[in-house]
Amino acid sequence: MTLFPTALRSPNSTPALLFVNTCGSFLLLVSLSTRVGSDTGSGLLAGALLSAPWLPALLLAAPLNRLLARPAPERLVRLAEAASLALTAAALLAPGRALLVTATVLVVVRGYFEAITRSATAVVLRGAVPPERLDRANTVAEIGKLTGVSVGAALAGPAASILSLRGLVALNVATLALSALLAWALPPATAVASDGGRAAAGATGGTRLRVDDPALRRLLGRFLLVAFWQGFHTVAVTVVPLDLLHGGTRLVGVFVAVSAVAVFAGSLAALPVQRHLDRVPSAAWALLPLPPLLAAVLIGRTVPTLVLYALFLVFFEIAFVHYNNRLLATASAEELSSVVTLRATLLPSGVAVSILLVGALCDLTGPLPATLVVAAVTVAVTAATGSTRQVWRRSVADASG
Repeated sequence: MTLFPTALRSPNSTPALLFVNTCGSFLLLVSLSTRVGSDTGSGLLAGALLSAPWLPALLLAAPLNRLLARPAPERLVRLAEAASLALTAAALLAPGRALLVTATVLVVVRGYFEAITRSATAVVLRGAVPPERLDRANTVAEIGKLTGVSVGAALAGPAASILSLRGLVALNVATLALSALLAWALPPATAVASDGGRAAAGATGGTRLRVDDPALRRLLGRFLLVAFWQGFHTVAVTVVPLDLLHGGTRLVGVFVAVSAVAVFAGSLAALPVQRHLDRVPSAAWALLPLPPLLAAVLIGRTVPTLVLYALFLVFFEIAFVHYNNRLLATASAEELSSVVTLRATLLPSGVAVSILLVGALCDLTGPLPATLVVAAVTVAVTAATGSTRQVWRRSVADASG
């Protein structure tokens, strides 16, 4: 028995599923982080809670890879959503004094199921979308996820002022019920025979968490470079307005708001840019963000810095979409699950390491030297990873053939 007839199942439900999933998740996560910071007075604990949901996937990367290598990834999404729903509903049974601890443990444990959902949907798209439309499908799915994160984080403040913690958990139960329903609208991953042997190959070689293709390794290197930028940005949204522009908390708020709009605009801009990816060397997407970033920091004046930093984020998001799409489109059937697993684990760990390194560097030397280091690392990684233009042309030729 199925909730949706086969004829009504479509990969177009993926962006809505990711939007609802991330919106409810981040609404509860940010609300909990704020409450923990308020109750304990520790910004470190609040920040640790925000990062904690990514830890289970990192520690259990090998089992995640084996799950993603199995046939029928759409069923895996449904099971993950059902598990998240059951755990969150069970948390409502906790007594009042234990609810905060229960909810905190919940978001950490549930992080593994969220990693499964966000990774397995990429595998579903790879098998259910024709190759010529795969880049667009992955980009739209990324927009849905990013929008959900932004909306959930933005609603956390107003929702927390109106609802109790139990009410916030109940609201998350409602969003999970909707995302679990949307999971049933996902099509079978074998609906398009663009990767005919994926299931058989996944059952053999795909269970090893490794990437042997040198071109894919280079793409993963540049994907980690994007994670390095994300860590820098996480630090910069506070350091630039306070230390470089000598503003106050109000300017930090403006900087955060402008940054959020710029990232969203970059993800939207990536849609038309997809049509021209084969005309631009892959290295360009790693280097294009540098000129506006360096100019923003060197000028050091409020309005020009805001505008140039926003432009940096637009290019940053296009680069993220580009390398994300290239990884998902060019991975072989045997290595697809490993690529998706590494994407789900390396990105957050790379961001965390970058935050620590860039944060320490900003404290010791200031934002300008830290930005120059970011630029130097970007150039070095881009040069070390060589050209990935060949693998992009190869994937296009395979798709057209």
